[in-house]
Amino acid sequence: MTVLVATSVLGTFILFLAIRLIAQSGSKRPRPAVTADEYTDARQALDSVFVEATVIKRIFSVEDMEFIARSAAPAIKSTFVNERKKLAIKWLSKTRKQMARLMDLHLRLASYTYDPSPGYEIRLTAKYLTFVTVSEIVLLLVWVLGPFKATRSIFYAIRTAGGFCSTFSMRLERVNPTRLSADRESLVH
Repeated sequence: MTVLVATSVLGTFILFLAIRLIAQSGSKRPRPAVTADEYTDARQALDSVFVEATVIKRIFSVEDMEFIARSAAPAIKSTFVNERKKLAIKWLSKTRKQMARLMDLHLRLASYTYDPSPGYEIRLTAKYLTFVTVSEIVLLLVWVLGPFKATRSIFYAIRTAGGFCSTFSMRLERVNPTRLSADRESLVH
């Protein structure tokens, strides 16, 4: 039954993305050109996700919760859990926004690559959809159970974000930067 639900959810997300892509490709307005600044920002966003993942792992370490549970008053324990819950939600929100920006940039970068690959496109889209699905579930679990009972889910979200970023990083390596510069200059003139 669980496999059926997961398959249905994934199928729905893929259908949603396909409809969105078709709608965007059929729209009259052209997608804005990718600038060299956006390319640089994408690299910085990727680096940020990897650094934040390390910090988030430490913030939600079970050892901290065990220490607080042993030695702190109930009010301090409650404050500690609430603060960590806010951090988890803030991290998930920020990372989801970064992933959405990177996916949008990915769609715009397709025409700048040296060697487009449909297999790569499907793999990156699947990783993005996996992260979106996982982050929604983790958000719900953090909200309902709290950050320390959802630690495994948080760590799984970190891994799926890292998987997407690693795959996206390959997209940046396949981009012909000279074309970005030319588009940037044409936007200025």
